[in-house]
Amino acid sequence: MKWEELQNKKIALWGMGREGLSSKRALLKHVSNAQIFEVEEGNLNDLYAAQVVIKSPGVSLYRPEVQKLKKMGIKITSNTNLYMSNKNLNTKVICITGTKGKSTTSSLLAYTLKSMGKTTLLGGNIGKPLLDFVDESPEFLVDEISSYQCADFVGEPELGILVALYSAHLPWHGTLERYHADKMNMIHQAKKTIDIRHLDFYVKNGFFYQGDTCLFPLSSLPLYGAHNALNACVVLQAIKELGLNPSECEKAFKTFTPLPHRLQKVAEKEGVLYINDSIATLPEPVIAALDTFKDRPITLIVGGWDGGYDYTELNKVIQDRNILALALPDTGAKITTPFHVASMREAVQLAHEKTPTGGVVLMSPGAPSYNQYKNFEERGEDFIKLVNEL
Repeated sequence: MKWEELQNKKIALWGMGREGLSSKRALLKHVSNAQIFEVEEGNLNDLYAAQVVIKSPGVSLYRPEVQKLKKMGIKITSNTNLYMSNKNLNTKVICITGTKGKSTTSSLLAYTLKSMGKTTLLGGNIGKPLLDFVDESPEFLVDEISSYQCADFVGEPELGILVALYSAHLPWHGTLERYHADKMNMIHQAKKTIDIRHLDFYVKNGFFYQGDTCLFPLSSLPLYGAHNALNACVVLQAIKELGLNPSECEKAFKTFTPLPHRLQKVAEKEGVLYINDSIATLPEPVIAALDTFKDRPITLIVGGWDGGYDYTELNKVIQDRNILALALPDTGAKITTPFHVASMREAVQLAHEKTPTGGVVLMSPGAPSYNQYKNFEERGEDFIKLVNEL
């Protein structure tokens, strides 16, 4: 919806988190004659007095209140969709989604575009909500977009990019099939699409390649793991699709600062490397992290809030590779290991005692943090603090 369509309307803001506050700021600036009011969980009946509802991403599209609003003919939109309708027409939007890898891919792509001299903004599910940028006119806006934001997305991004896709957020989406379909809603509207499973770029013998052409060494990328090398290949593909030269990406890759809590090197003490991978909230990324250090003895700190995920494959990897796993509540009970610990402090101390010289202490929980921490960032910071205290 364009700003003029919102004039003289009763507009409800459903949810006043980061995006709700951003939407309110934009409305107060651009929609002079609207009646704007906030609706929280305790007064949901107020929604039905509105003509337009701006819904926060955390509110599931499949809640009965949403269905009732639709039946009543009340229009529902979002911070992301308002940006897409009112942005500068010359700004090319690149939307990146997936279960894992979207933050690193989005950040690396935005950094690479900037290094090539292109005015570029990064926002959405990372950094600022998109409406905070509605009055700016960069050449590119890189939007890290969650499944919640994809589900009701309306727009035409220049590129729609899909990175690694697993199972997640089922309480919001209802089923795995709908989770995947909601992700694809954005992809289907993009002018061009990139799928991480089908790229022109790959890594061989320690080098990035485009077809038969060797571009530059993999060592130019300051990121651990084959999955991050694949994310970098997605960036190369995006640069190509945007009509730029992928061979010019090496300089940006070399100077890119890795995001925290994603296979982040914390310290090396007494010949032992400590890695913070708190972002790993599913079992699949843990397996990828273990593969990253497969040539070294690994002590794995694993476990967290129980989201009902299947740990069968992770257990198999732990057993087959004789990995020492220190299992935290609650999902630690599902991990096959002789060591069950009650806290991160106990896990770090035990890892310090048990890990041989040349080994890796990998904190890659494979579960959300909500049972002991506010979020994965707080969990990662606690791990870093405890390692530095050793």
